Amino acid sequence: MKPPRGYESLRRYRVTIPGASYFITLCTRDRHTGLNTPSVAGSIQEQIAALEADHALTIRATVIMPDHLHLFFLAGGNLSVGQIIGRLKTKTRGALAAVGIGWQGNFYEHRLRPDDAVEEVLRYLFLNPYRANLLPSSEIYPWFWLGPAEAEWFRPLLDDGRPFPEWLA
Repeated sequence: MKPPRGYESLRRYRVTIPGASYFITLCTRDRHTGLNTPSVAGSIQEQIAALEADHALTIRATVIMPDHLHLFFLAGGNLSVGQIIGRLKTKTRGALAAVGIGWQGNFYEHRLRPDDAVEEVLRYLFLNPYRANLLPSSEIYPWFWLGPAEAEWFRPLLDDGRPFPEWLA
């Protein structure tokens, strides 16, 4: 399905700033669920790792939900954000099709300013599956992961890998 008229022009003159932090949300077409099945989630993780190995991005955090994916990364500079997302969608298309779903045509993109609070973004990503009632707060969600730099300071803020009850209030 073609995006609404004028949609493509929104990104036409956007510039990807190397080293800037980007918060991206990708949804499945018609919000069908299945992204968090092991085969699909594994494919997504594999392709994100390949993008990182190619220095297109550095992952800060990622969470795979049933019908959407949140990526938080530093842009590497050799690909634009649109190219990064295009490559991820293309390389994971087969895994999604195998469970009867596909990617939505567009995506949400937000570039953080240098003084924006990173902890708020990480907490939002971390709490997403708990707030969606995908699992109790006593369990650890398997499809959330942090980049090494963020894990170093964010993991000690957690309750042994789980959210504190007051975070979910």
